[in-house]
Amino acid sequence: MLRPLIGVLVLVAVARADTDLTGLVTGAPGCDATRAHCFGIQLHVAVGEAGPIADPAWVARQLAFANKHFEALDVGWQIVGVDALPASAERVEDRKERDGFGKQVKGTVVHVFVTGQLDDVDEEGKTAYGVTWRKKGDAKETKYVILSTQAWERTLAHELGHVFGLPHSTYPISIMNKTERSDPPPDQRRFADEEIAAMKGALVRIVREKRLVTITARS
Repeated sequence: MLRPLIGVLVLVAVARADTDLTGLVTGAPGCDATRAHCFGIQLHVAVGEAGPIADPAWVARQLAFANKHFEALDVGWQIVGVDALPASAERVEDRKERDGFGKQVKGTVVHVFVTGQLDDVDEEGKTAYGVTWRKKGDAKETKYVILSTQAWERTLAHELGHVFGLPHSTYPISIMNKTERSDPPPDQRRFADEEIAAMKGALVRIVREKRLVTITARS
Protein backbone atom coordinates (compact mmCIF):
# COMPACT_ATOMS: atom_id res chain seq x y z
CA MET A 1 0.00 0.00 0.00
CA LEU A 2 2.96 2.35 0.55
CA ARG A 3 4.02 2.64 -3.11
CA PRO A 4 0.64 3.88 -4.45
CA LEU A 5 0.44 6.40 -1.61
CA ILE A 6 3.84 7.84 -2.53
CA GLY A 7 2.66 8.21 -6.13
CA VAL A 8 -0.39 10.14 -5.00
CA LEU A 9 1.71 12.49 -2.88
CA VAL A 10 4.04 13.18 -5.81
CA LEU A 11 1.09 13.96 -8.09
CA VAL A 12 -0.37 16.35 -5.54
CA ALA A 13 2.95 18.16 -5.16
CA VAL A 14 3.34 18.53 -8.93
CA ALA A 15 -0.20 19.82 -9.31
CA ARG A 16 0.35 22.40 -6.55
CA ALA A 17 3.57 23.60 -8.20
CA ASP A 18 1.78 23.91 -11.58
CA THR A 19 -0.96 26.00 -9.97
CA ASP A 20 1.58 28.33 -8.39
CA LEU A 21 3.41 28.74 -11.70
CA THR A 22 0.19 29.61 -13.48
CA GLY A 23 -0.34 32.36 -10.91
CA LEU A 24 2.97 33.92 -11.95
CA VAL A 25 1.50 34.53 -15.39
CA THR A 26 -2.06 35.53 -14.52
CA GLY A 27 -0.82 38.08 -11.96
CA ALA A 28 1.64 39.73 -14.36
CA PRO A 29 0.67 42.74 -16.48
CA GLY A 30 0.01 42.20 -20.17
CA CYS A 31 1.34 44.27 -23.04
CA ASP A 32 -0.46 47.50 -23.86
CA ALA A 33 -2.28 46.81 -27.14
CA THR A 34 -1.48 50.33 -28.34
CA ARG A 35 2.26 49.55 -28.48
CA ALA A 36 3.67 49.06 -31.95
CA HIS A 37 5.31 45.82 -30.87
CA CYS A 38 4.41 43.34 -28.14
CA PHE A 39 7.09 40.71 -27.57
CA GLY A 40 6.77 37.50 -25.60
CA ILE A 41 8.72 36.31 -22.58
CA GLN A 42 8.99 32.61 -21.78
CA LEU A 43 9.56 32.35 -18.03
CA HIS A 44 11.49 29.48 -16.41
CA VAL A 45 11.37 29.44 -12.61
CA ALA A 46 13.28 27.28 -10.15
CA VAL A 47 10.93 25.24 -7.97
CA GLY A 48 12.07 23.80 -4.65
CA GLU A 49 10.33 22.05 -1.78
CA ALA A 50 8.68 25.32 -0.76
CA GLY A 51 7.40 25.96 -4.28
CA PRO A 52 8.47 28.46 -6.95
CA ILE A 53 11.47 30.60 -6.01
CA ALA A 54 9.64 33.74 -7.25
CA ASP A 55 6.23 35.00 -6.18
CA PRO A 56 3.60 36.69 -8.40
CA ALA A 57 4.26 40.15 -6.95
CA TRP A 58 7.97 39.98 -7.80
CA VAL A 59 7.26 38.84 -11.36
CA ALA A 60 4.59 41.53 -11.81
CA ARG A 61 7.00 44.28 -10.69
CA GLN A 62 9.70 43.14 -13.09
CA LEU A 63 7.24 43.13 -16.02
CA ALA A 64 5.68 46.46 -15.06
CA PHE A 65 9.07 48.19 -14.94
CA ALA A 66 10.16 46.61 -18.24
CA ASN A 67 6.99 47.88 -19.91
CA LYS A 68 7.47 51.31 -18.36
CA HIS A 69 11.03 51.70 -19.63
CA PHE A 70 10.34 50.31 -23.11
CA GLU A 71 7.43 52.70 -23.67
CA ALA A 72 9.87 55.14 -25.25
CA LEU A 73 10.59 52.46 -27.86
CA ASP A 74 6.86 51.71 -28.38
CA VAL A 75 7.61 48.14 -27.28
CA GLY A 76 5.82 46.09 -24.63
CA TRP A 77 6.48 42.75 -22.97
CA GLN A 78 4.18 39.94 -21.94
CA ILE A 79 4.69 36.48 -20.44
CA VAL A 80 3.51 33.84 -22.90
CA GLY A 81 4.43 30.75 -20.90
CA VAL A 82 6.04 29.49 -17.72
CA ASP A 83 7.67 26.23 -16.74
CA ALA A 84 9.54 24.80 -13.77
CA LEU A 85 13.29 24.50 -13.38
CA PRO A 86 14.61 21.84 -10.96
CA ALA A 87 15.47 22.72 -7.39
CA SER A 88 19.17 22.63 -8.36
CA ALA A 89 18.53 25.87 -10.29
CA GLU A 90 17.80 27.74 -7.05
CA ARG A 91 21.45 28.74 -7.23
CA VAL A 92 23.43 29.29 -10.45
CA GLU A 93 27.12 29.09 -9.60
CA ASP A 94 29.20 29.02 -12.78
CA ARG A 95 29.37 29.44 -16.54
CA LYS A 96 28.50 25.81 -17.19
CA GLU A 97 25.21 26.19 -15.34
CA ARG A 98 24.44 29.41 -17.21
CA ASP A 99 25.25 27.70 -20.52
CA GLY A 100 23.00 24.78 -19.58
CA PHE A 101 19.88 26.93 -19.80
CA GLY A 102 20.57 27.48 -23.49
CA LYS A 103 19.18 24.05 -24.35
CA GLN A 104 15.70 25.37 -23.54
CA VAL A 105 16.02 28.54 -25.61
CA LYS A 106 14.06 28.44 -28.87
CA GLY A 107 11.42 30.30 -30.82
CA THR A 108 10.83 34.01 -31.30
CA VAL A 109 10.51 35.12 -27.67
CA VAL A 110 12.97 36.13 -24.95
CA HIS A 111 13.65 33.38 -22.43
CA VAL A 112 14.05 34.49 -18.81
CA PHE A 113 15.40 32.05 -16.21
CA VAL A 114 14.74 32.86 -12.55
CA THR A 115 17.05 31.67 -9.77
CA GLY A 116 17.37 32.49 -6.10
CA GLN A 117 21.08 33.28 -6.26
CA LEU A 118 23.19 34.13 -9.28
CA ASP A 119 26.90 33.92 -8.54
CA ASP A 120 29.23 36.39 -10.25
CA VAL A 121 31.52 34.37 -12.53
CA ASP A 122 34.08 37.20 -12.82
CA GLU A 123 34.53 38.13 -9.15
CA GLU A 124 34.69 35.25 -6.68
CA GLY A 125 32.46 35.59 -3.66
CA LYS A 126 30.14 38.14 -5.25
CA THR A 127 26.65 37.76 -6.66
CA ALA A 128 24.80 39.36 -9.56
CA TYR A 129 21.20 40.49 -9.86
CA GLY A 130 20.88 39.56 -13.51
CA VAL A 131 22.83 38.67 -16.62
CA THR A 132 22.25 38.46 -20.35
CA TRP A 133 23.85 35.31 -21.76
CA ARG A 134 24.48 34.00 -25.28
CA LYS A 135 23.36 30.57 -26.41
CA LYS A 136 26.44 28.50 -27.13
CA GLY A 137 26.81 27.10 -30.64
CA ASP A 138 24.03 29.29 -31.99
CA ALA A 139 24.86 31.06 -35.25
CA LYS A 140 22.49 33.92 -34.45
CA GLU A 141 24.09 34.37 -31.01
CA THR A 142 20.65 34.24 -29.42
CA LYS A 143 20.53 35.96 -26.04
CA TYR A 144 18.64 34.93 -22.93
CA VAL A 145 18.28 36.44 -19.48
CA ILE A 146 19.00 34.99 -16.05
CA LEU A 147 17.52 36.87 -13.09
CA SER A 148 18.03 36.48 -9.36
CA THR A 149 15.03 37.04 -7.09
CA GLN A 150 17.34 39.47 -5.25
CA ALA A 151 17.14 41.76 -8.30
CA TRP A 152 16.04 45.37 -8.32
CA GLU A 153 12.66 46.11 -9.90
CA ARG A 154 14.41 47.58 -12.95
CA THR A 155 16.77 44.61 -13.50
CA LEU A 156 14.67 42.87 -16.16
CA ALA A 157 14.42 46.15 -18.10
CA HIS A 158 18.21 46.56 -17.80
CA GLU A 159 18.84 43.04 -19.12
CA LEU A 160 16.36 43.49 -21.97
CA GLY A 161 18.40 46.57 -22.88
CA HIS A 162 21.35 44.18 -23.33
CA VAL A 163 19.15 41.92 -25.48
CA PHE A 164 18.69 44.99 -27.71
CA GLY A 165 22.45 45.43 -27.89
CA LEU A 166 23.09 48.09 -25.27
CA PRO A 167 26.33 47.93 -23.25
CA HIS A 168 26.71 49.30 -19.74
CA SER A 169 26.90 53.08 -19.89
CA THR A 170 28.03 56.14 -17.97
CA TYR A 171 24.95 58.28 -18.64
CA PRO A 172 23.79 59.40 -15.17
CA ILE A 173 20.12 59.06 -16.18
CA SER A 174 20.49 55.56 -17.58
CA ILE A 175 19.31 52.28 -16.08
CA MET A 176 22.25 50.76 -17.99
CA ASN A 177 24.65 52.64 -15.69
CA LYS A 178 25.72 50.33 -12.84
CA THR A 179 27.60 53.04 -10.92
CA GLU A 180 26.33 53.80 -7.42
CA ARG A 181 24.91 57.34 -7.40
CA SER A 182 22.18 59.38 -5.77
CA ASP A 183 21.50 61.80 -8.64
CA PRO A 184 19.15 61.27 -10.32
CA PRO A 185 17.22 59.11 -7.82
CA PRO A 186 16.30 55.58 -9.02
CA ASP A 187 12.67 56.43 -9.72
CA GLN A 188 13.75 59.06 -12.26
CA ARG A 189 16.15 56.87 -14.20
CA ARG A 190 15.39 55.58 -17.69
CA PHE A 191 17.15 54.74 -20.93
CA ALA A 192 19.21 57.70 -22.12
CA ASP A 193 18.09 59.36 -25.35
CA GLU A 194 21.20 58.06 -27.10
CA GLU A 195 20.37 54.52 -25.97
CA ILE A 196 16.79 54.79 -27.20
CA ALA A 197 18.10 55.85 -30.62
CA ALA A 198 20.45 52.86 -30.69
CA MET A 199 17.68 50.45 -29.66
CA LYS A 200 15.39 51.78 -32.41
CA GLY A 201 18.00 50.67 -34.93
CA ALA A 202 18.32 47.30 -33.20
CA LEU A 203 14.53 46.91 -33.17
CA VAL A 204 14.36 47.27 -36.95
CA ARG A 205 16.95 44.50 -37.36
CA ILE A 206 15.35 42.24 -34.76
CA VAL A 207 11.94 42.48 -36.44
CA ARG A 208 13.34 42.15 -39.97
CA GLU A 209 15.31 39.03 -39.04
CA LYS A 210 12.31 37.65 -37.07
CA ARG A 211 14.39 37.10 -33.97
CA LEU A 212 11.37 38.42 -32.08
CA VAL A 213 7.85 38.35 -33.47
CA THR A 214 4.99 40.54 -32.33
CA ILE A 215 2.31 38.68 -30.33
CA THR A 216 -1.31 39.43 -29.52
CA ALA A 217 -1.54 41.74 -26.51
CA ARG A 218 -3.38 40.62 -23.38
CA SER A 219 -5.27 43.20 -21.35
